[in-house]
Amino acid sequence: MYQNNGVNTYLDNVVKTAGPAKLVELLYANAVERLTKSVKMIEEKNYPEANKQITRVEDIINELNISLNMEVGGTISENLRSLYNYMYRRLVDANIKKDTEILEEVKGLISDLLETWKEAMKNSVGTVKQLSNDVNRAKFDIET
Repeated sequence: MYQNNGVNTYLDNVVKTAGPAKLVELLYANAVERLTKSVKMIEEKNYPEANKQITRVEDIINELNISLNMEVGGTISENLRSLYNYMYRRLVDANIKKDTEILEEVKGLISDLLETWKEAMKNSVGTVKQLSNDVNRAKFDIET
């Protein structure tokens, strides 16, 4: 998808140095980008390229799905698993039918997940900063 070697090197470095939270964000963003491209490819009747892009989004959804920690994530993980399974089925259907409306639907769902994820990550950073700046919080005394 990325033609420029400089861009490839940059993206390789971003992925290799990103933590798990950032990787999820990158996967969501890449899925949205690929769905946008797949819609364009279908409109241009470039079905092999559309298939390639849709299949890659299916791979991304599968990766997100298998990375869920069902034991720790509880209801959130269960709901995400259901949503990922739904999106995967819709992507398969869209690819068979070359249906851009289905692709737009899935793109909307992933875009919502991306924005929610970004907001959650901002809030978690704020919570960590707040905890570390709390002067009333009990401190560990290394002197005793």
